[in-house]
Amino acid sequence: MRSASPADRSTGSRPRRVSLRSSSLRALRPARFPLGPHGAGCLATAGHGETAEIAGQGGASRAVGPTRIAVFTVINAYGAIVDRNGDVVRGNRDSATGKRRRSEDVVAQTGAYDPPALRGRVVTQNTNLTLVATDQKLDYWQLRSIARQVHSSLARAIQPFNTRWDGDVLFAVSTQKVDNPKLDEVSLAIAASELAWDAALASFDP
Repeated sequence: MRSASPADRSTGSRPRRVSLRSSSLRALRPARFPLGPHGAGCLATAGHGETAEIAGQGGASRAVGPTRIAVFTVINAYGAIVDRNGDVVRGNRDSATGKRRRSEDVVAQTGAYDPPALRGRVVTQNTNLTLVATDQKLDYWQLRSIARQVHSSLARAIQPFNTRWDGDVLFAVSTQKVDNPKLDEVSLAIAASELAWDAALASFDP
């Protein structure tokens, strides 16, 4: 896969979508990554149907020794965003009560996460896009291993994750500038997985 984009098709005609993309490119600024419903995340949501809430794009970074790691994500999820306490912080919101429910509670209380009326769709309407970037020297197999490990870890932050209605994808890249043998790819991916969770939690306005 060479590229990816959120699967929201609610922006109107093709000329309008092209215009919006051109405007986004013109608005780009070096070393800036707006959080929340901006850029690729401007129409993103978390949750499904009437329980969905506005989400967006998030990012986080840190250094581990001489190695720098950054994770950027666009959350346009069928599932809800869950914090480190296990609480739903975006999506699965009951409009009548204002309360958010965990996916397992939705199933327990209603018998299904997805109402039967929504099951006839034939296209993917949700996509979670994630980029893991580092300056550590890594070969193809190491990057592939990091991508698998970090992408799997996102199931902690997005529940449910990687469903048939999600076109989820993660890209792992390296600038190959830093030689740090002490930090193996598994350890790097552990750090990146925590950043991925941080990025998901930074993807929406409080």
